[in-house]
Order: sequence, then structure tokens, then C-alpha cells
Amino acid sequence: VVSSSPQKMQRLTSLTGDTICTEDSEMGLAIDSGGDLDENDADVVVVVEPPTDVRSKLRWLFKPSKSKSHAYLHSLPENVAKQDYQYRGICANPPEITKRGLSRGNYAQLHRKAWLEVSDKYHRYGKNLRTYYRHWESLGHPTNMFFDWLDSKGEAAGLALPNLEECPRAQLDSDTVLYINNEESQQQYELTLVPDDKGRALFVDIDGDPIMTGVDGWIVVLRDHKLYGSEKITSITGHCKQRFHHSSFFSGKAVAAAGIIITDEDGFLTRFYPHSGHYRPGEAHVQRMLFHLHHCGIDLRTFEVDTQQILHVNRKDSAAQGKDGVAEEKKKKIQSLHLKQALYVACLLAHKARFIGEGISERIHKIRKADVASVTEALGTIDNGGYWKTLRLELSEQKMSTTS
Repeated sequence: VVSSSPQKMQRLTSLTGDTICTEDSEMGLAIDSGGDLDENDADVVVVVEPPTDVRSKLRWLFKPSKSKSHAYLHSLPENVAKQDYQYRGICANPPEITKRGLSRGNYAQLHRKAWLEVSDKYHRYGKNLRTYYRHWESLGHPTNMFFDWLDSKGEAAGLALPNLEECPRAQLDSDTVLYINNEESQQQYELTLVPDDKGRALFVDIDGDPIMTGVDGWIVVLRDHKLYGSEKITSITGHCKQRFHHSSFFSGKAVAAAGIIITDEDGFLTRFYPHSGHYRPGEAHVQRMLFHLHHCGIDLRTFEVDTQQILHVNRKDSAAQGKDGVAEEKKKKIQSLHLKQALYVACLLAHKARFIGEGISERIHKIRKADVASVTEALGTIDNGGYWKTLRLELSEQKMSTTS
């Protein structure tokens, strides 16, 4: 922070404890490491990114100096599809369990495509349930309750249970997802973060052993400021009797963030993917996860984040042609990674949150929609408080006084 005022430099020195003055002593350089400086104290503010090989404590961007509420974390949209879809024949849309934890800051709710799965007392795989649900709709909603029709009413009337060719009944009933309700069992999946002297994140399990995820990674959820993780189980085998998804950890309850971690052979975090079919992570998920890692002492320069959703990367496969010669299929997320350093992502999201929180984004959209021919007209469309008009008058007066 550079200032030409001796009075300002005296205040800067008292705040930072580090001041370097030039030979004429009329301009000085103060080094701010704590975020206590007022922008009015400086004539010029220069932000320098430290070398990646130097370990230094990076404060979280735009952290309120006197507030612990971290309200800026809630400025970003959740970026999920609208949840106003209604399933007929289930008790609630969304199921009540998906709202548990919201009051404690766990704002990521289960996506609507998983509502049938969480509502089912057997927790059969949601994709298979949706196949039967569409068939039930085509029949005109017999019995008016989906699970009554699926499991009991027809059988009680002497009719066979529904059995579809595209998803045989045996497959529907055997393909289930593990949902953990017991708190002691949930704690078995808790992960501990141990930062090393370089700020890298070492993940260890409940026994204190490092987590080596391999290239496929582990699924993780952040809930109540704690991380939980496990290998993802996506198919039923002789060894694994149930699937294990992001919804498994807390039976479909709300979480703060969800995704996939990749660690190296020593257990250190190298990548974070905000991928989850059950929670559909958006920008707010990523911001909350990075905020948590930062406050655990992790240097955000030591790992990468997949940003394909944040940056709206096109996943359409140009090589896959549809019936009319038009590309229809999408690549899998893991095949179209767009990796950026976590610090870059944190800066991007923090700036965006600030723009949204301070109404700048709204003003930009307002200007874009306005039919204006000049900058003056554009500023006039957002000049609710007369700021630009007052500024122009002041500049005009200064110009007149100078010429006179």
C-alpha cells in the first residue's frame, strides 16, 4: 500500500508494523498482512501473488474484519435445478429428511432425482425407481400412492407385482443404496485433515492411517464443519451388497458440500472434483469446501479444482453423432476435466460473491438491457442515489476553479 501522506503512513505503520520509506520520506510502502487497512489510507494498492515455493499464510478474501457470520459465503447461488418438481404418490416434495441440517448451515439439499430413493423404505436405486414411476404415470396413477402400487396393493388383490422388461423386478429389489442412520456408524467415515509444513492437506481416517484414494478418488461430504469420506460403490457384487453414494453418509440429509477427493500415494490432496449426482454441487458448494480447507490450515495453492461447471465448459462430444447427424451425447465429467489451482477458484468465487452481494452484477445486467447510446446514459440508468451526477458536478466545479 503506497501513500504520499505522512499522517497516513504513521497510521499504516501502527497497523502493520512494517514500513519502508523512500529517500525523500514523502512516500512510503506499508505491508499489510492482517487485512486491517482501510482503502482510504492509500493512494495506490498493489496486490502481489507470492511465489508458489514460499510458504505464507493467505487470508481468506473479503473476510469481514469484525463479523463471524461470513455472510458473503451465501451470496453465490446454489446453482441447482429448480426443486419445484412434484412427484405424485409420495408423502412430501421434497421429503422432510432432505431439509434436516439447513438451520446449521448445511444448505446443499438432495437433488429431486433422488427423492424417490430417499422416500423408499428399502432405498432402492433411484434410477430404477424412476423407470417404474414413469410406467406408473402412464397407467394413470393407480392406488394414488406410488409405493403402495409398487409393493403391496396389487399383490393383495391377487395381482403380480409390477415387473418391467427394461428393469426386471429382481434387479429393482436387489439394487439398493446404503443409508446410514446410526451416529456411531457415521463417525467411522469421518476424515481428519493434517496440514504439513508446506500447507498440503494430508487426509487420515479414523484409525489415523493416510487415505490413498487412487485415480478414481473417494466421495466426500462436508457437514457441520466435518468431512466424511469413503470409496464409492456403484455396482452390486458378491463382495458389496449395497451401493454407497454421497447420500449414504447421512441418509439423504442436507450437507454443506459434496464432491470427490484425489490424493497421492502419500495421502496428500491433489485434486477436488465438485461431482455428485445426488447433490449436484454448484459454486456455493465449492466455495464452502475451499473455505473449510483454508480454515483447517491448508494452502489453496497445493491442489487443483475441476471448474467445468463453474466456467460452463461444453461437455458435448463432437465425435458422437445422433440420428440426424447432430452431436447429442455428453462426455462424462471425468473425461472433460478443467483443472485450476484452488487459490484461483477461491479468488474467482470470492470476487463473484462480492459483486453479487454489493449489487454490481445486478447493475451490469441492468445496463446491458438498457437501450442507451453513451456511457453517461448507461450510468444514469443505475444512478439511484445520484452518485454519478454529484461526481460530475464536483469535477466540473474543480475544473472551473482551476481555470479561474
